[in-house]
Amino acid sequence: MRNYGDKKYWEKYYKNIDNTTFDWLLEYPYVKEIISSLKLSKESSKILNVGCGNSEFSENMYDDGYHNIQNIDLSPELIELMKERSQNRPGMTYEVMDVFDMTYKNNFFDLIIDKSTLDAISCSYDHFVNIAKMLKEIQRVLKIGGYYMVISYEEPDNRLIHLNRKFLKFKIDTIKLKENYGKGIRNDFIYIYLCKKLEGADEASEKFYEETIKELIAQEEIEEDQD
Repeated sequence: MRNYGDKKYWEKYYKNIDNTTFDWLLEYPYVKEIISSLKLSKESSKILNVGCGNSEFSENMYDDGYHNIQNIDLSPELIELMKERSQNRPGMTYEVMDVFDMTYKNNFFDLIIDKSTLDAISCSYDHFVNIAKMLKEIQRVLKIGGYYMVISYEEPDNRLIHLNRKFLKFKIDTIKLKENYGKGIRNDFIYIYLCKKLEGADEASEKFYEETIKELIAQEEIEEDQD
């Protein structure tokens, strides 16, 4: 299995890319109405695209009027390319950053977009622990009442187990899109998990995160022994 959650994999993947683009799963027009339904201010809402890759998603969203979009990824070569592509889009930023350890303030973003980043980390070693680490950071930098939008090829049984950990506090709506949407998918359907951060989320993280990590480490050790 390719370790899609490994920084070195993506550094190698993007090392020699030219000025091409590729959108994992859905392109922006397919989710434009869903984002519009959130009633975000196009002028002032702070938006983060985690694991942005060389996708046109943020560019298309910016051109639709959302002018405060920050994008992060692990590859310096990729980030330099995307900076160059969007140099005429003031307010659009690209930065090398690890989703496990983001430098943003608490309760900062109104919307966080995850277009198959969770999917990639689910293919990593120790993925239960790694997903928990990522989701802790996602919840931390998301405002109360803000939305974490997960675009994924995985069915609810394989995603809600992570999004409903006790250190998280989301109201989750699951949207199932019809077959033949998007690119690069292995299943017939794509799912959107729209997670609204609720009051008490930060307190839940403080109270239950370390306990959850210990439980997940123990669970992975048992599974390794069984293999």
